[in-house]
Amino acid sequence: MSQILTEIMTVLKDSNNLFDAEQNLMMQCQTLIATALGQALEDLDDLLIGETEYQEIVGKRERTLNFMCGAVTFKRRLVKLTDKKYVFPLDRYLQLIPRSRFSPLMVEKVAKLASHSVLRTTALAVNLLTPLSISHQKVGQLYQTAGTQCEKQREETTLVTVAKKRQVPYLYLEGDAFCVAIKAKHHHKNIFVHRLQLTEGITQNGQRRQTLNRHVFTGLNRRVVFKQAQDYLSQNYDLQHTTVITGSDNGSGYEPSCFDELAIGAKKHEHFLDCYHLNRKIRKRLSMMPKKLQNMLFQAVHNWDSDQIQVILDTCESIASDTDSLESIQLLRRYLKRNWNYLKPAVERSLTAENVCLGGCESNHRRFTYRLKHQGRSWSIPGLKAMVNVITSEINGQLEAAMLNVPAASPINVKPVNISASHFLKQPFTQHQGIKHGSLHLDAATSSAMGNLVKIIS
Repeated sequence: MSQILTEIMTVLKDSNNLFDAEQNLMMQCQTLIATALGQALEDLDDLLIGETEYQEIVGKRERTLNFMCGAVTFKRRLVKLTDKKYVFPLDRYLQLIPRSRFSPLMVEKVAKLASHSVLRTTALAVNLLTPLSISHQKVGQLYQTAGTQCEKQREETTLVTVAKKRQVPYLYLEGDAFCVAIKAKHHHKNIFVHRLQLTEGITQNGQRRQTLNRHVFTGLNRRVVFKQAQDYLSQNYDLQHTTVITGSDNGSGYEPSCFDELAIGAKKHEHFLDCYHLNRKIRKRLSMMPKKLQNMLFQAVHNWDSDQIQVILDTCESIASDTDSLESIQLLRRYLKRNWNYLKPAVERSLTAENVCLGGCESNHRRFTYRLKHQGRSWSIPGLKAMVNVITSEINGQLEAAMLNVPAASPINVKPVNISASHFLKQPFTQHQGIKHGSLHLDAATSSAMGNLVKIIS
């Protein structure tokens, strides 16, 4: 510790300002950690070789991994096992991805940054905050690698058996989709990203409300997304005493019958038409009508008053000034008639308003749409799938687990390595030539000026 303090004091004294001092200290600390980590990995390889049954040691191979502290270069042994396979015991123990030059933590951090900002901004942040130098193309490769790991982790999670399933009185499930532009050869085309959101209710957090135990399912194939939700429900919940409350815009693929399949085995299933889409539909169809009539229709729909709705729509038809307005009113009439059973208030279904915690799916689109749609962005199919998987895993709190989603190695007993930090701070010995002695030849009297100079030098 004293030597470390001495090194820090030396840096502070030699620097003209705190900016340079901090920069130099960060470089030295990163170099120290990288050197120590490389030495520790080589020492660990020495310990692992004694625990491995092998036929022969082929040799040592060098590998460089980019950690948060910088690039770490180390050598580890390549061995030939008794079954004729070649492995690196150190790579197998640390569960390193073959041919990967980035640590799992580095991949997770880069992927999380890339899910919030564009690739160039992510690369800039990594270059500024770490000793690494990374391009935006490499950021794209890393988040796609993370997306593949997230997909693999999700598939393997569905095979895990839960010992005790959750029992809750109410379960809320909402579904919707949004469009994303896909890169095409001559022009962009749109593709739907499908989403399902499962929650157990809403809790109050100060002045804000937040969902309870939220879990989202996202993908480009609607049937696959619904299958994921069905598998998750059957794996984690006992629905015998649960009322499942679902909501959607009742559009294609999100009809009430689609949600009936997810509520199989539940005590009760109630489906509601999403309020956001209902209000938007009314405003759009009655955009040419007076504001007073629009507000009256909102109140009538809220009260589930069929007679009042018919009176208001008849009034709108009577004052319609053109065929387009008349057609919009007729379309709205058919829309309300088609979805009438799903406009039924919660009180009429033996539920209270506090029990119906719907509407969060539409607002939670923003986590996806802000990253996927802003600034006219378009995506390739693999890139879109990877980004959707990364964002979904981050929301579900599974991104870190996905980076560790490799087969577990058999545990071994590794003795702790006691290495002092002074071992890495010690400067290597440098051979010096020393001082060379010489003399001046005097061709004059010692009392002369030249003689006095010779006396001084000698």
